[in-house]
Amino acid sequence: MKEVIVFFIGGKEYGIEISGMQSLENYQEIAPFSGAPECILGTVIIRNIVYPVYNIKAKFSLPLTEATEDTKILLLKTNAGTVACVVDSVGKVFRAEGDNAQPFPKLARTEGTEFIDFIAKRNNELIVVIDPNAMVTEEEAKEISKIDFSENREEK
Repeated sequence: MKEVIVFFIGGKEYGIEISGMQSLENYQEIAPFSGAPECILGTVIIRNIVYPVYNIKAKFSLPLTEATEDTKILLLKTNAGTVACVVDSVGKVFRAEGDNAQPFPKLARTEGTEFIDFIAKRNNELIVVIDPNAMVTEEEAKEISKIDFSENREEK
C-alpha cells in the first residue's frame, strides 16, 4: 500500500508518496539567492531552517505563476537533501494499492520522464506519482550541495 498526496501545478493533478515528504507548509515569499543553480528559485525559511526552493514547474515545462491563497510548499526528501517545491494547491491523501498502483510503462519512458515513480488510479483517474529522488538530477544535486544556503538566513 502506498499513501499518495495529490498536488496541482499548471491545472494538472500529480501525486507524491507521503514517505517522500518531510512536510506540507503554507506559502511564503521566496527570497532570491544569487549564485544558485538554474533549478533553484531562491530560499525559504521554515521553522528557522533555510531550504532551497526547487523549480518543480520547470521540470514539467510550465511557467511560474503568481501565488494564491491555495499555493503551498511541499518539503521533499531528495538526493540533494530536503528541498522546498511550490505547488498551486494540494488535494487529499489517498491509498494506492494492488492494481491501483501500476509501474510507469517502459514504452512511455522518455528523456524528461525519469522522475515518474508510478501511476496511481483513483476514481477512474490516472495520477502521475513523482519520485523526489529522481526529480532532482545528479547534476542538479551536485550543484545544490556546493551552496551554503544558510548565508541567506535573515528572516523577512
